[in-house]
Amino acid sequence: MKVFLDTNIVLDLLLERDGYAEAAKILQMQEEGKLTVCVSVLTMVNVAYVYRKTVGQRMAVVNLKYLSALMEVLPMDNAMLQQAIYSEGPDFEDILQGICAAKAACDFIITRNRKDFTPGRGLLPQEIAYPPAITPLEFLAAF
Repeated sequence: MKVFLDTNIVLDLLLERDGYAEAAKILQMQEEGKLTVCVSVLTMVNVAYVYRKTVGQRMAVVNLKYLSALMEVLPMDNAMLQQAIYSEGPDFEDILQGICAAKAACDFIITRNRKDFTPGRGLLPQEIAYPPAITPLEFLAAF
């Protein structure tokens, strides 16, 4: 199984926010070989920005190295960007994340804000079906 972690889940883990335990359990499943955890390069950039401001440059680099070795970091390209630009939805960043997860054939998007992963009616002729968006608690209860 292949899951896509939204930025908020990665930040929960690194900043030990509410949701930390669930995020840690999902990564434990990755370490046990039960699933593949993916994030986008955009998530890594956002995490680097927030984490650097919170704990400093040195710790941010250390943790980004660890995360990039642990998780599959998915690329984004201009075609994905263009599809997101011409799609409708509540949150541009999450549209782009959803497209990335779909292109990588992820089975689920794990997020705390499912509503932002409800696809809008895109304006491009080739639609992409997002993987289902579920919360960490829903994922852990099911698997």
